[in-house]
Amino acid sequence: MPSIPELFHSPLRIVRAGAKVLLAGLLLVTLTSGVVLAASSNGNGNQNTPKAITLQLAPSSRSVTQGTTASYNVVVQPSGGFVGNVALTNSGLPAGATASFSPAVVAVGPGSATANLDVSTTSATPLGTYSLSLKGTSGTLQSAVVVVSLTVTAGQHQPFTISGDPTGLLAPGNSVPINLQLTNPGNSSLNVTGLTVSVTGVTRNAQAVANNRPCNPSDYSVTQFSGNYPIAAPPGNSSLSSSGIPASRWPQITMLDTSLNQDGCKGATLQISYSGTGQGN
Repeated sequence: MPSIPELFHSPLRIVRAGAKVLLAGLLLVTLTSGVVLAASSNGNGNQNTPKAITLQLAPSSRSVTQGTTASYNVVVQPSGGFVGNVALTNSGLPAGATASFSPAVVAVGPGSATANLDVSTTSATPLGTYSLSLKGTSGTLQSAVVVVSLTVTAGQHQPFTISGDPTGLLAPGNSVPINLQLTNPGNSSLNVTGLTVSVTGVTRNAQAVANNRPCNPSDYSVTQFSGNYPIAAPPGNSSLSSSGIPASRWPQITMLDTSLNQDGCKGATLQISYSGTGQGN
């Protein structure tokens, strides 16, 4: 009966083929599942995120007058499971300005850390707007550079004062120089010109008054300052001598030697007026 073996062999081939298909399906599921599990974690519970640090600064810009300080708040944010010390640095400061972080190295992780950045200007810091670049570094790992703005404006100049006293006693025919003192209460240097000294009054002693012995401003003459202008007056106190100007260039007061009796000028006190012009740099 030649047809009988054919009937038994055909179902067997169908069953085996089905088993191969099923086995292949199971193997595909197992391999796919393994790939998903390996990608689910890098051992720190993060989705294959590389370790990184990010800087955030507030505010993004500051405006200060010369001689004052601008402050910024720095937040160092970790990601990818980063934990470590981050050193903060900056660049792009204008001339005459300094910057300091507090602290300069922050311990970061598992959360963020903060620091303060103070940028101090001086009266010599040029006016303008500057871009300051800041970054954090931990070993070979660096944050992206963050740029903030600093605008430096002119300080408010307050009136400066001039004072001084003769450096010796006056006598008929005698001249004494005056070392003028300049007091600048502002935050930036001044250029001083047009110094003028005048004798505006004389106060006689009691004996001269009692004996009716006269003495008045006409008994004196003034030689004005003969040095070069302008004279730099930095913030605070300065003088002609501290500016390196020789005494021969200072203003001088001379008591005239006249044919009149000048006993009324003995022990007299002079009232001296000073004036000048100061312009900010």
